[in-house]
Amino acid sequence: MIARINGVIAEKTPNGVIVDLVGIGYDIVVPLNYLVTLSAGDKAVFYIAENIKEDEYTLFGFPDQPSRTLYYKLTSVNGVGPKAAISILSTYKSDEVQNAILKDDVSIFSSVSGIGKKTAQRIILELKGKLVDVSIDTDNESDQAFLALISLGYSARDAKLALKGVDESLSTQERIKLGLKGASK
Repeated sequence: MIARINGVIAEKTPNGVIVDLVGIGYDIVVPLNYLVTLSAGDKAVFYIAENIKEDEYTLFGFPDQPSRTLYYKLTSVNGVGPKAAISILSTYKSDEVQNAILKDDVSIFSSVSGIGKKTAQRIILELKGKLVDVSIDTDNESDQAFLALISLGYSARDAKLALKGVDESLSTQERIKLGLKGASK
């Protein structure tokens, strides 16, 4: 599996770039809003998502890991394939997509070519609980108990509520236990 490609952009294509790496040119599809920031001759790093089909092998490149993770989450939704996910990320930045999901903004997704209202609603329904609310998370990004609850599937809001009132001087393990007890009420 290819996770990252670091090389020189040999040329731009209508949908992406060809990156030269040790004499091999990798054709990488990138979101259009990222493509406009790139030029031939630039050195760049792309976080890669591979799409392997019976008759096609496509590399999708993203400027950072969170964007690639969001792409994977979008493609996990029934009815959203790689091309639809890249269209969404070509039209809107990752944080705009996440905010639209958290705020139930169907219009953002249905404004993208190829995404209808039902698919937009499905994206929000399926991903709302899987995204970390960035506005809540920024205060807790170094709190290991908070991050542990997030990894267990709690939303950022629920994790924050579960840990509210739990003594921060306790060990991380104790805080997680107390948070889980508080969350189960």
